[in-house]
Amino acid sequence: MEAKHRDTEILALLRERKEAGMTALFERYYKPLVVFAGSYVRDVQEAEDLVQEQMVKLWEKGVFAQVEAGALSSFLFTVVKHACINWLERRRLDCLPLSAEHFRIAQEEAERLDEEAVAAIRQALGMLPEKTRRVVNGVMLEEKMYKEVAEELGVSLNTVKTLLRLGIRELRELLKGKEGLFMLLCMRFREEWGE
Repeated sequence: MEAKHRDTEILALLRERKEAGMTALFERYYKPLVVFAGSYVRDVQEAEDLVQEQMVKLWEKGVFAQVEAGALSSFLFTVVKHACINWLERRRLDCLPLSAEHFRIAQEEAERLDEEAVAAIRQALGMLPEKTRRVVNGVMLEEKMYKEVAEELGVSLNTVKTLLRLGIRELRELLKGKEGLFMLLCMRFREEWGE
């Protein structure tokens, strides 16, 4: 379905105050907005919280009644951008300039990942050592439990945790300069990636 047509349907449901409208809005825009917010705040959990908070505020205030279908995407990204800037200012943190690449990736994810982004992620995953790649695929992409991956590979739970941490660190390095892709890959994975 064409993006503009889909946005028209979402807005019609939102204007009627139907929960199905929020569900459709969330399914279509949540992930790309989190990637976008993450490029500002540099923290997946904060990015998720900011996006959820903005979506709820917009719903509660009935703002969608004034949004045109062709402008829904721009409207949402602008709202989230301002929320991120406010968040950074409240914490007295510098607002790093957002690269065109981050915005492009977030916009394209709203339509679905483009082939180039998928290829870049696959290439980075392919460069990981086999066991590390299998752990990253199992835990992050297939959303399996650590224990399940450990049993499949015949290794300990601690080995899975270690390989996952090393894999994430290596992926971050391999996707350096493409933080939007890294955020997209890690978005569902909530553990600290810390170093």
